[in-house]
Parts: sequence; structure tokens; C-alpha cells
Amino acid sequence: MRLLILILTFLSVGTVFAEKTVADLSGEDRVRYDQFRHLFKDGSPTEFYQFVEEYQQELRDKGYMMLYYKLLSNKGFYALRHNQIYQAIEFAQFLDSEVRDDDAKDYFYLATGLFGDIYSTSHDKIKAEAYFLQALDEVGNRDDKFTMRTYLNLSDMLSLKEPNRALEWAGKAITMAEDTKNMDYLSMALGMKGYILFLLGDTSQFFQVYNQYVNYRTMDDPEFNFRFDNFMEAAKLAFNHEYRQALEKVSRGDIAVDSSLVVIRIHAMSGNVSEGFHTMMNRYVELDSIFSILQELNFNQMASETTLTHSREEATANKRLAKKLTYWLIGLTAVYIFVYIMGRRRLMRKIWARNKDLKLAKEHAEASDRMKTAFIQNMSHEIRTPLNAVSGFSQILCNPDYHLSDEEKKDMQQRIRTNVDIITSTVNELLELSNSESEGEDVHIEKTDVKCNELCLSLIETRKYKGNPLVEIRFSSNVDDNFTVSANAYRLRSALGHLLDNAQKFTEIGHIDLMVEEKDSNVYFVVSDTGVGIDPKERERIFETFSKLDSFKEGIGLGLPLCRKLVTSMGGTVELDPLYTGGSRFVITLPKA
Repeated sequence: MRLLILILTFLSVGTVFAEKTVADLSGEDRVRYDQFRHLFKDGSPTEFYQFVEEYQQELRDKGYMMLYYKLLSNKGFYALRHNQIYQAIEFAQFLDSEVRDDDAKDYFYLATGLFGDIYSTSHDKIKAEAYFLQALDEVGNRDDKFTMRTYLNLSDMLSLKEPNRALEWAGKAITMAEDTKNMDYLSMALGMKGYILFLLGDTSQFFQVYNQYVNYRTMDDPEFNFRFDNFMEAAKLAFNHEYRQALEKVSRGDIAVDSSLVVIRIHAMSGNVSEGFHTMMNRYVELDSIFSILQELNFNQMASETTLTHSREEATANKRLAKKLTYWLIGLTAVYIFVYIMGRRRLMRKIWARNKDLKLAKEHAEASDRMKTAFIQNMSHEIRTPLNAVSGFSQILCNPDYHLSDEEKKDMQQRIRTNVDIITSTVNELLELSNSESEGEDVHIEKTDVKCNELCLSLIETRKYKGNPLVEIRFSSNVDDNFTVSANAYRLRSALGHLLDNAQKFTEIGHIDLMVEEKDSNVYFVVSDTGVGIDPKERERIFETFSKLDSFKEGIGLGLPLCRKLVTSMGGTVELDPLYTGGSRFVITLPKA
């Protein structure tokens, strides 16, 4: 979907100077703008940046401040378009300093929105969403096209993680496009809504959107954007069970959305588990290659910038040193000798200190290497084992030479789903760890009033048929059903989910208890089990990343560390109760308000 973001960005560039077109952009001004637009679309980075450096100063000198700020914003978009993320960050920081130094509050949203696009392109969706929401707050009703583009960015970014919220953003884009009679954004917003409904498998709502889309398309409005045509037609074919024709439609041209996800969804609708799985594997390989290329490009650029900066600093320092030495040589030879001796002694101290630092760095590097090796071995086992199971059972199901009963087929399908859940859980834990590590300490955690009993009961319901059927999951509470705690619902649910998963994994018989208790201005969520228990000496090590007390159990040692990170981010604590001897008991403590 990065291509869609870039297209939306360019569409906004096409009208970026709309306020100046009639009044100011005539004669030489118009020629200069057309040259900028041509270089934005087709120019090389060298040509584009060289021209923009001159053009932006020209605009500032003329007092065309709105044009100037939006030109700086488009520099950042151009850098993103060419995978120059580090350079885009520099442009965004410069734009932010310019609008703030000029106190141009009406244009704060340009820098904020650019930061949102940067983090979205870098796949840091948490920061990207925060910046997009801030940009919407800053822009107000001053720039409808920017607002609609941001709505679509949010909708696209949340289409997999939170499809219901993604539908809300697409709906806002549709409403604004209808109000402003902007057929360009209206057609794209309908296409985006159709894409989300397709991923959700909602046939009736999809065809409602599809009919709207076709009605607008038949109006022959020159502003209608046909980018979603191939996708909408492919989705219609898939919903009508014409899967082969739908796949051919996807393969024949640009569909404006993630083609791999569309292919996987079509295979899932057709019941072709094997093809869907192979497409998913190819998608992961493709994404890994893309991320590697982006990282290499940006790290190389950062290395070049850093080397150049260090060279300049060293050159300046050397000049100052040479000047001082010249004065000392001319003035006092004796003082020079004294300074030389003292400098040599200081240098030796630095060398000794540096050697000590290098030794420590070497030890840390070796420890990191050992940790990396252990992590790779663990991940290889945790992912390869269920993958082999999925592959083997899929081959058996798809092989006509095997004659299987319905019960055997049902059993194999259940095993495939179980192993896919294991892979998904492993990948989700890694992504959750990555997101938590990428968050800074100053990241704002949105809190709402969460109904404690309702959240816990829904968690238990999702786990009723998972795990050992001999283990009963029980719930108790000393608060009424309307009692709430101020917390982030997603993070609290995820933290409790990790504790319940841990309890199910290590409890073979007996029961698991989830309890809610209010006491002394705090709310306690207690998960206890009748499992193998944990040695009190290990009560802190179990919260270390990738730490596993039983290497034969599935998992990669991330559940409890992630639980602590999530609870800590909400201002709470999670501890192992050392006094409980019937198994294990974990206690999450959150302030009521």
C-alpha cells in the first residue's frame, strides 16, 4: 500500500498551490512551478534537490510562505518515494523548525503529517497513527484534501490490525468527499472501504459499496479515479465464487492494494489452504527482502552523513590545534615541552581507558552473539516444527492418492489450524516485542474506562476450547459488572492473555482461576493455576526476554516479558506471588484512576 500512499501524496501535490493558482502563479511563477512539478514526477534526485534548494529560497524571499511550507513538505514526500527515509526525517525536522520559528500555526499539520507518512513507510504503525491523529487535530477545516488523504492513510494502515476502525476512517473520507463533491477522493475512499470489507469477507456490505462505486464510475466524471477498478472487479468475482477468474484479474494489472493479501484471501475463500499458505510464505520472503533493502539504503546514507560530519569536525579541530601549537612554539619552548609531556600522559590514560572500554564492548558483543545464536536456534525450532506439520498435513489432504475418512480429514484440518495458530502467536509476540521496544518513554498511552468483569469473561470465552480439556478455567470477582478501571483495553487484554496462555501451557490437570479484586484504591487481576509452579529463585528471571525454564515447552520466552512491558506502560505492576504453593499465581496491580 506504500504505492497508494505515494499516489495520494502526489495527488495532493497536484493541488498544493491551489490557493495561488489564479492570483499569483502566472508568468515566471507558473513556469517555475511547472518545472518543480515535472521534476517531482520524473526528475532524478540530484536534479530535483538542486532545483528545490533554489526554488524554496526564491519562494521565501517573495513572501509566498504557504507555497514555501508546502514545498518543504513535498521534499519529504519525494524522499519517501525514493526510499530515502533518513533524508525524509531531516526534511521533516527542518519543516517543523521553520513553521515553529515563524509561528505559522496554520501549517503545523504539514510537518506532523509528514512524520506520520515517514513512520507509516517505516512500518512503525503506532507512531504513524499518533502523528496522523495529531495532524488531523492541527489542520482543522483548512485543507480538505490533506484531511481526506490522512483518513485514507489511517484506513489503509489499520485494515488488518483493526478493520472496524479502518472502516470508520474510510467512511469519514467518503462523507467528506461527498460533502466537497470531490470525485477523485470519493472513488478512492469507496475502493478502500471495499478492500477492507473484502478482507473481512462481508459479502452484503461489499456489494453495497461495489454498486455505489460502479454508479459513480458510469457517470463519466473526469475526476473519477480508476485505481481500484481491477481490485473491485476481482473481489466481485471472488464473492461470486469465480476464484480462477478473480486470480487472473489480480495478476493482470495494478490493483492499488496489497496483491499478496488479496491472493491469500481468494485462496482462503476457495478453501485452497495449500496455495494460500505458499502465497503467505512468499509474502513474508518478499517483505523481508524489501525491509532489508530499505535498511541498507538508509544505513548507508546515515553512515555517509556521519563520516562526512566527523571529517569536518576533525578538520576544524586539527586547524585549532595547529594554531595553538604554532603560538606555543613561537612563544615558550619550555612551556611546549611541559604541555607535550602532560598531553602524552593524558593520552596514555585515554588509551588505557579506551582499552578497558573496548574489552567490555568485546565481552558485550560476544554475549550478544551467543544470545543471537540461541534466539535463532529457538526460533528455527518453534517455527519449523509447526510449519513442517502444516506442510505435511496439507500435502496429505491435497494428494488424491490418499483415501481419508471425513473424521481423518477433520482431524488433519484441526491440526493445521492449531499449528498455524502457533506460528501466528509466535510472530505476533515478536511484533508486539518490536513495537514495545520501538516506543519511547514519552509515548502517550490512551486510556479508557474498561469494564473489568466483561473483559475477563470475554478472555475466558476465547480460551474455553483451547488447551487441555481436563483443566477448567474459572472466574471470580468482588466488584459488580459496571465497575471500571482506567486502562488501555487492548494492552490490558493482551497482558492477561499472556498470563492465561502461560497457565494453560504449564497446567495439565486441575483448574485455572482468574480473579478481579478492588482494594486500597487499586484493582488486582490475579491468575492462579494448579500447574508445575515456579521456583521462587526464578521469580525475576522469568520476566527476562527469551527466558524459558522448560526448553521442551512450546514458545519463545516472550509472553511474561511482554506482559510486564504492557502493564508497566499503563502505570501498573505484575509480580509472581512467592507465597502461593499450589502452582503459580501472577498478580497485576493497576491504580483505579
